[in-house]
Amino acid sequence: MREPPLSNLLEDEEHHHLIIDLCKGLASLQRYWEAMEVINLTLKLASNTLSVEKEGELRSLGAQIAYNIMDPTHGWDYARHVVNQHPYSFAAWNCYYKVISRLENRYSKHNKFLHGMRVKHKDSIAPMIISGHQLTMISQHQAAAREYLEAYKLMPDNPLINLCVGTALINLALGFRLQNKHQCLLQGLAFLYNNIQLSEHSQEALYNIARAYHHLGLVTLAASYYEKVLAIHEKDYPIPKLPNENHDVTDNLKQDYCDLRREAAYNLHLIYKRSGALDLARQVLKDHCKM
Repeated sequence: MREPPLSNLLEDEEHHHLIIDLCKGLASLQRYWEAMEVINLTLKLASNTLSVEKEGELRSLGAQIAYNIMDPTHGWDYARHVVNQHPYSFAAWNCYYKVISRLENRYSKHNKFLHGMRVKHKDSIAPMIISGHQLTMISQHQAAAREYLEAYKLMPDNPLINLCVGTALINLALGFRLQNKHQCLLQGLAFLYNNIQLSEHSQEALYNIARAYHHLGLVTLAASYYEKVLAIHEKDYPIPKLPNENHDVTDNLKQDYCDLRREAAYNLHLIYKRSGALDLARQVLKDHCKM
């Protein structure tokens, strides 16, 4: 049997780092397909000689690069490997979800894998939240609320989880088949108010409760919270980026991209306009929605 060329290449630590640096360099030049091809070929040619640590490093790098490719299907195996190695790491699941979010919802392997991780690691919060998001996307709000509530039991003081539970219960209450709609609605609003407390009355939390009231048709309450949002100037925060992620999208954002006053003003103007207060509607747009 013919021996493959350079079979012992990656046994040398220096050669391994050379491959890693090459892939990172290609990724920095946005030549993601070439970087992925190098990783794929390396894993294929040296599958029997790579140590577990070196193979894991290559697969982790492949997962980080995968979400920059137009078709991230090839990176799904790498992202799956990362969360298998670190099932309780939010960073690992964040990397995984970035890849999965760009795949079609009917990607059966993802659904089976996510279910398997939920069964195997019952106290891992990230797959619960991801499952809830996936169910919300297909309007399965009761099942989504169940997933979010499981996460809430493990981390009740997390603002995001409280927000997710609240929105899921409100969407569920707006369904046609629910008998205890008012109770479900009040429970959803209670979680949104928990989110306000946990977020220390942040602009985003106030906007979320305003948007919920607006969605429910309680425009008087919505208007009062939109006005609270308009009274706060939110400073910009750096958007978290994973290693080797394309920075162009976040680096080119305009100033005040974290400020929700324009969105609140536009929604408030819709309330005023519908109530017949056209002068107030124009004034809100003039004050807060300038180019």
